[in-house]
Amino acid sequence: MSVKVSPYPVPELKEFLRPFRQHFYRAESLHTLERYATGLLADVERKSGAGIAEAVAGLSNSALYRLMTETCWDFKAFNRQRIQIMLERAVAGDGVLVVDDT
Repeated sequence: MSVKVSPYPVPELKEFLRPFRQHFYRAESLHTLERYATGLLADVERKSGAGIAEAVAGLSNSALYRLMTETCWDFKAFNRQRIQIMLERAVAGDGVLVVDDT
């Protein structure tokens, strides 16, 4: 597999992730999160960490591994904030957009 995803962030995704900066000590972690989320949204063959790291420009398997296993961040606080934002933004009439946390 070769790189399929641009090294440039999707502006809307970058803006969506901006409020989550408070959960990370290093800008590198938020960059890795943005690249990973971009890969999840992209048309890549394998949605595993290695598959996404291989397909997304500006993302390495080691950076993704560090984010998932070594970076200190409060997942519960992050998830509460994610749910709050989704409740505010992802509703339309009687419908709601559901984003799976995987």
